[in-house]
Amino acid sequence: MITALTVSNFRSLGENVTLRLGRLTVLVGQNGSGKSNVINALRFVADAMQMGLSGALTQHNGIAAVRRWSRGHPYNVAFDLSLALADGHARYSFELVGDSAQEYRVKSERADILSGTARFSIRVERGTWAEGPENLRPPIDDRNLALPLVGGDVRFRPLLEGLRGVAVYSIFPDTLGTPQAYSPARPMDRHGRNWASVLRDQPEETWKAELLAAMRKLSGDFEDVMIQPAANLLVVRFRHASPERKPKWFDAGQESDGTLRVAGIVTALLQEPPVPVIGIEEPELTVHPGAIGLLYDHLVQASKRSQVVVTTHSPDLLDLVSEDDVRVVARVVDGCTTVAPLAHAQRDAVRSRLMTLGDVLRTEGLQQEMSFPPQD
Repeated sequence: MITALTVSNFRSLGENVTLRLGRLTVLVGQNGSGKSNVINALRFVADAMQMGLSGALTQHNGIAAVRRWSRGHPYNVAFDLSLALADGHARYSFELVGDSAQEYRVKSERADILSGTARFSIRVERGTWAEGPENLRPPIDDRNLALPLVGGDVRFRPLLEGLRGVAVYSIFPDTLGTPQAYSPARPMDRHGRNWASVLRDQPEETWKAELLAAMRKLSGDFEDVMIQPAANLLVVRFRHASPERKPKWFDAGQESDGTLRVAGIVTALLQEPPVPVIGIEEPELTVHPGAIGLLYDHLVQASKRSQVVVTTHSPDLLDLVSEDDVRVVARVVDGCTTVAPLAHAQRDAVRSRLMTLGDVLRTEGLQQEMSFPPQD
């Protein structure tokens, strides 16, 4: 479980922006505040662990797109994560530097693991090993990270698995409604491009009943779901009851955008094996307000198996959320994104049942708890 993430200069994030994570964490902020950048910082680290630093940078449109814009010398991009492991805890950090907007080098990388009474560490400075087990120092340079290279070792595997087990979803209904080519890739793709493949390959007893139950809460006439081959593609189909005629099958493309988005989100949350960290961007989009409670119930249920991080600015969703799970995302005067807990005054108003979080958002907007530097 990732307990904290501190980021510097990733996209719109400023210096030392810290996000503390629980089982369910809800990022709330206005459009353009940088909510997606916060959640995608987790995805960037996971991609770097899975496909290497170069692959992650390519996936995220290059170092210039990853690094916060600067008028002068490029900013250093840094990540620092704390994790709770099955039998201990760990901390991992790395920093990227460069002399031009298109250049990057790994300035430093460090991993510390405390497992029971044993401690394991690696430290790399500018492409040179500074600390690590003597028998576990593969060749390294300042364009790559060391942890993916040593993560196969039993001592470092839990840390690597904890960092790369992140999937962030921005479900596109049009993608779900289109016949899809089969893909063995897992977990489900960020936009749902392998949705039909995930449903086909995963045992029905792990998802079908819950998915149909969710669909019936949207519309009571859902009876069944199947994944049907069509030429060399896969099509998800739903059977609807009819009081006057025989039940009829409809392709996913004939369902509403809201129905498909709920189906995609529920599928992401029901994946087996569970994804350690699941991010859902703005689950309320295209979904009828009456279905928000259904989505929230699934988010809470999923948080018992996975860490769940959600971005939203929906008052209806916030009416259901605990104030302790909220992190407020905002852009400050210099345009940098910051993250902080909900302001004490607003938290107290919600706890006293004077207002709901949705009420606060509608009337004055959620405010960050202010931190002040110590007085001399």
